[in-house]
Amino acid sequence: MDIAERLLELRKKAGYSQEQVAEMLGLSRQAVSKWESGQGKPEIDNIVKLMEIYNVSGDYILLGTEKEAPVSVPEKKELSREYKIAIAVIAVTASMAIVTVLFITALGLLSRLGI
Repeated sequence: MDIAERLLELRKKAGYSQEQVAEMLGLSRQAVSKWESGQGKPEIDNIVKLMEIYNVSGDYILLGTEKEAPVSVPEKKELSREYKIAIAVIAVTASMAIVTVLFITALGLLSRLGI
């Protein structure tokens, strides 16, 4: 199947007339007719519009195949030694701050109780 046949098939599958497609593209019906009969080919900006109208990829319109999007798996990155040390220092500092607050609170309670 060539591009002309695909364009005809896509238009019919979508339920549009040549006039309707031409109107959506801002072209004459004759331009769409020429594409579908193989007497001409759409320019790239019209291919982009056709992709939107028919909800297909440019690969399908031009080549008749749907190119699968590559699946990218994020690479697992190892934390640097410096980063690990920084995390440990922050954790220890936060723990010390919590212990200090608890200690001061306990002292305040003890002083209120007169102990």
